[in-house]
Amino acid sequence: MLFRGTAAALAFLVATGPATAHAVAPPGRWSVVHDHPRDSYDAVTVTPGGAVWVAGTRGTGSLLLKGGRTTFKRVTGPGFRVKRLASASDTRVWAFGASRYARWDGRRWQVKRWRHGRVDRAYAIGKNLWVVENSNTFPAAGGAGWKARSTLRRLDGSVWRKVDTPIVVKGLDGKWAAGSVRGRAALARWTGTAWRAVALPAIPSARSGQISELTDVAVDGETGRVMAVGWVAWPCGGARRSFCGETLLLSGYLGGFTFEVRDEPGLQPRAQAEPDGRGGAWVVYDAKGGGSRFLHIGTDGVEPGAFPAPPNRKAFVRDLAVQPGSGSIWAVGAAPSGRNGLIWAHGR
Repeated sequence: MLFRGTAAALAFLVATGPATAHAVAPPGRWSVVHDHPRDSYDAVTVTPGGAVWVAGTRGTGSLLLKGGRTTFKRVTGPGFRVKRLASASDTRVWAFGASRYARWDGRRWQVKRWRHGRVDRAYAIGKNLWVVENSNTFPAAGGAGWKARSTLRRLDGSVWRKVDTPIVVKGLDGKWAAGSVRGRAALARWTGTAWRAVALPAIPSARSGQISELTDVAVDGETGRVMAVGWVAWPCGGARRSFCGETLLLSGYLGGFTFEVRDEPGLQPRAQAEPDGRGGAWVVYDAKGGGSRFLHIGTDGVEPGAFPAPPNRKAFVRDLAVQPGSGSIWAVGAAPSGRNGLIWAHGR
């Protein structure tokens, strides 16, 4: 975990049935803090108080875990398979499924019907609860007719209202939204009443027929530094794929942003970003050789790395969450087979 001030050596002992116990890696590294041979984890959220909620499956049934520094235990779920989680406090946790959603009030789940599209992202930001639904990704093989799409909704009282946006939104953090406009990477900012597009510089080394998009954004709470990840793609006419692409990184502040285009890790249509609590951000993506890797955007540059996994396994990270105000960050996922659920934590 990340803590402000002097780093302390901590140990995590994780036990839920046959799960394996692990010690947290030395400060500054990711470590597996929980794994279970019959689990698969899809979503994670961390409350401001430090409670870590993890949703997934065990065998053929739905599963909800709750943990923290020392243990993860199975807890009562809302009665449906949870695909996305969000939290504003220990007594305000939201779970989203295919046709229902629920709020945990500290004692029980309040379940309601979900009458809208597929929830791809969920965010509790200040007093606002947002969801990005029916979001599409650029296919690996490309496609001349591809067009970005998504719908952004906000909970207004007891009604989920569609919110007009000047960009196609793919990710949120704080008052910022990442996405695209007419095939070009774009950012927007929430004024408190509406979303407004933000001017961005031109992407370096433009190619004929090039399109681009930002898939997620991370904002440092102290400095206001904005960091986003996305992709840039162009027709390349190869025999096996019609488009080639690279990773697109953005960083800066309102009024001054810069782009960086990276050959590695290449086209990443699903990359996710979260702030690291010390002025930078973590970017998680699917590696070409299998499993998940990360880019760490620091104050002095970008550092690549790999998530640890059990021997002879390449595990995929499916969700990433940070504890607000602390920098404590967690990741969840599973082995490629869909089993052997894994929970990672980062310490320094």
